[in-house]
Amino acid sequence: MKASRRYILFRLFPVLFLVLFFPGLATGKVLVGVIMTGDIPYYGSMHEAFVGGLKKKLPADQDVQFILQRPFPDPIAWSNAARKLIALDVDLIVSYGAPATHAVLFEKSNIPVVYAGVYEPQASNLKGKSVTGCGYRVPLSSLLRYFKRIRDIKELRVVYSSTEEDTVRQMTELVNLAQQQNINPVRLDIRSHGDLKKLKSISTNDAVYVTGSSLAHIWIEDIVTALREKNVPAVGIFPDSNEAGMLITLFQPPGQQGETAAEIAAKIIGGEQAGNIAPELLRETELVFNLAEAKELGITFPIQLIIEATRVIK
Repeated sequence: MKASRRYILFRLFPVLFLVLFFPGLATGKVLVGVIMTGDIPYYGSMHEAFVGGLKKKLPADQDVQFILQRPFPDPIAWSNAARKLIALDVDLIVSYGAPATHAVLFEKSNIPVVYAGVYEPQASNLKGKSVTGCGYRVPLSSLLRYFKRIRDIKELRVVYSSTEEDTVRQMTELVNLAQQQNINPVRLDIRSHGDLKKLKSISTNDAVYVTGSSLAHIWIEDIVTALREKNVPAVGIFPDSNEAGMLITLFQPPGQQGETAAEIAAKIIGGEQAGNIAPELLRETELVFNLAEAKELGITFPIQLIIEATRVIK
């Protein structure tokens, strides 16, 4: 009889373990809603790392389903994506980028929210009992310094989007940095594809700094093509995954944010309150020089600068 009881307890132990330590999993299927803005490789890499990381963190037999929303970078589209996931009553919402996260929080749902890909999240006012996540910080001044070492910059065009609060902050910081270094800053607000016509006014002596604007990166190939016609170089804080022609990129690796978001999500699915999990700020960066693009533009990278790069595109 005692042996039978021990056998039953032995068989029940895994179930009891899940109930005690992963109560969110005891009910079966877990639905994870995801808002990934547009077709942007930066967020795509982040999502791939998140999905892979979360599956590793949960039991092998756990049924996790991902419902992916890919709205165009537009306030109404972000809001609709958030409402769809809330209406589906998902167990968790993961949002990439500040605008998508703000759209979810605006709906005031009780569904836990994990964000990633948010620039300086502490400045984005992402607060609430059911929200946490990870963001990044890129030293904008460092990228400007690298730019100045290969080109004499008189006027700096800053590409941003006024519909994306985090890129407005980046633009403001860059404007201040440029003025401190006797560079004339010019704001280029991109709200629609028609705004790319503003690039026609750029002169060959200008330089372009692309912020983390989702709109800008959906049309990054069009932007680079327009700049090539004027022989104007561009740098940015998102990786040039498709090698569209960004001269220099300094970025926080998206895979790290995806994996960090997965760790946080696993804790929430396991029963922890999102508000009790401290947000994380990732600062590690990668520096990439595009020497092939430099050659086309007639720009030479000093060897002392090249050795600082994480990767060089030849």
